[in-house]
Amino acid sequence: MPSTFVVTYEPGWASIEIKEGISFENAWQAVLDVLAKKFELEMISREGGYIRTAWIYTWWKVGERSENYRVRAIVKFSANSKNVDIKTEANYLTGGQWITGADTRLLETVKTDVMGVVGRTTR
Repeated sequence: MPSTFVVTYEPGWASIEIKEGISFENAWQAVLDVLAKKFELEMISREGGYIRTAWIYTWWKVGERSENYRVRAIVKFSANSKNVDIKTEANYLTGGQWITGADTRLLETVKTDVMGVVGRTTR
């Protein structure tokens, strides 16, 4: 089991404040581009401000497929388009059962990538 795997039934959301002056359209496109570089995009709803990636099986051991560990990311824009929320889901297969959780490294990676393109800098 990866050290970055955290068992939880309901992974938490990390929220990023979108910097002023960026339109929803530009923020949406930037976040979509960031995710598309690392993931296959499984569900995209521009109207709902929602993106979910497909499961990837190569996160734990980079460049190597792991049939017993998978991760994906979910991104949701707030109704007022001032924030973007990120959640990661991870599953670890043991004894024929998927254990539900989150991956802390994936959350930090996606959060950093999204902050880099739309995040407000703190003073």
